[in-house]
Amino acid sequence: MRTPGLWIAGVGTHLPPVVSAEEAVARGWYDAGTAERSGWTGAAVAGELSAPEMAVLAATAALERSGHPPDDVAVLLHASTMAQGPEAWPPQSYVQRRTVGGDAPALEVRQACNGMLAGMELAARWLTADARPAALVTGADNFGLPLIDRWRYAEGAGTDRLSVLGDAGAAVVLSRRGGFARLLAVGTLSVPALEEMYRGGLPLFPPEQSLGRPVRIGERLRRYRETDPASSAAARRSLDAARLALGTRTLAEAGVTADRVTRATHVFSGGAAYLESVLGPLGIDASRGLLEFGRTVGHLATCDHVVGLEHLVLTGAVGPGDHVLMMSNGGASLACAVVELVARPTWAGP
Repeated sequence: MRTPGLWIAGVGTHLPPVVSAEEAVARGWYDAGTAERSGWTGAAVAGELSAPEMAVLAATAALERSGHPPDDVAVLLHASTMAQGPEAWPPQSYVQRRTVGGDAPALEVRQACNGMLAGMELAARWLTADARPAALVTGADNFGLPLIDRWRYAEGAGTDRLSVLGDAGAAVVLSRRGGFARLLAVGTLSVPALEEMYRGGLPLFPPEQSLGRPVRIGERLRRYRETDPASSAAARRSLDAARLALGTRTLAEAGVTADRVTRATHVFSGGAAYLESVLGPLGIDASRGLLEFGRTVGHLATCDHVVGLEHLVLTGAVGPGDHVLMMSNGGASLACAVVELVARPTWAGP
């Protein structure tokens, strides 16, 4: 979807302290051989700071940087992948109450690792029909949960994606008035066959977490691959084809060719081979990604892209005139956005 006249006015993140892979190995949390093979050097760990609280911290920074007062916000969209707090409780309302307040719609987005990019697309569509000029998109996860092991969640997948999970909060303010970057295009695609891959043969009811069973994503992928190898291979081919189609379409909508993409953000859950499979078919060298940075903080789920974009801006890796491709997959969907930097924001320093 082309998004003329839409800007990124502010971004904000909260990255808690990193626990090194070396410490995790010493404490028996992480296998030494896996750590050496995978290349992940650490994971951001929030301790007892909840995901919604991290989202509030990130949103507060993004709003301040954007220059938009709370009354400008037409909609708040909060994305997550794991539990946010008590069951049957609206985390998006918690974030709204502690940031913009008011009575604008506050909605939760459940699109796995695509959550914030999907939220940006929804916000862009919302702003075409609302008189208020801004939208707030937040995301956060704390993986320090009893039923998920951040250091071993991907074991058994049989791929090079032996990532670890990091905690974070992130936020974006989209604006029709201006900002440091233009959102040129954003879009999503669904690949419904992938739901079976991520379900891995588990029953739908009762939910596994209600039975106190640990969440092992890698084991689900392995089980599906071994139980139905033909369907598993077909699903992966569908994923690759859909990702190429979405990336090609979004770049075309943005009017940006692959050679003009300065850098790319992606989910921090794969190694060099994964990054090549994401960017290579689009004609973008994998070196333009954020592999090494992602390995220092872990896979931040829905926050990877906004944390990555802020990192690129703060470090000066991108500046006015540069283009950033944001390419994501999560669960049974894909998301993509193209951003053009138009100014170095004051919060990034000289």
